[in-house]
Amino acid sequence: MNKSSPSEPTKTRKNKTLTDQIMAHLRDAIHSGNFNSDQEIDLSKLARDLSTSRTPVRESIRQLITEGLLELLPSGAVRVIPLPAEEVEIFYQALCQLEIATARIAAANITDVELEMLNANLSLFLKARSQPDKLSQIDSQFHNIIYNASNNDYLLQTLKPLRTRMGLLKVQAFDTPARINASYKEHVAILEALKSHDPDLTEKAIAKHITNACMHRQSFL
Repeated sequence: MNKSSPSEPTKTRKNKTLTDQIMAHLRDAIHSGNFNSDQEIDLSKLARDLSTSRTPVRESIRQLITEGLLELLPSGAVRVIPLPAEEVEIFYQALCQLEIATARIAAANITDVELEMLNANLSLFLKARSQPDKLSQIDSQFHNIIYNASNNDYLLQTLKPLRTRMGLLKVQAFDTPARINASYKEHVAILEALKSHDPDLTEKAIAKHITNACMHRQSFL
């Protein structure tokens, strides 16, 4: 009997889980700005830093290339795809339309549990007002809850890489008290709209939030 065959599925699942963890690490590094726009990634160093082999690192890189976050250069090196300042408005236009489509679906489908998760997120936002980096993570969690509430995998898979790329803009989303206060109020308005299960009201709240975020970033670019 071949004793190695039963272990293959387990090995595959383990590698997949590790690959997912590395992808999450890379997405977070890009979103938080720890990886600069146009920066080349040293795969060997990344594997050493994460105490893993290069195989799951390469698998993660391939996936992030398909998501449009990384690209393979003619030299064989891998780099973070830059987001030029002149493309910020176009970027936000695409993000806004996708957020609106997702939020309209979420308004009809969102559960009481998900509404409570959003409410808890707002409490975390208030407590972290003096920590811009943490606010960025909390903000992403807020939007991810809405994405998941839409139950639309296609929109989910399209939106998450877009939000990750926001880290390449090199402008903090929450770098001023005024923007922090405005973002909180906008999140409250979005939550209230979702509670009403009114797609039109939710669209209006989401569109205002994304438009204001875009204007804020552009004012610093």
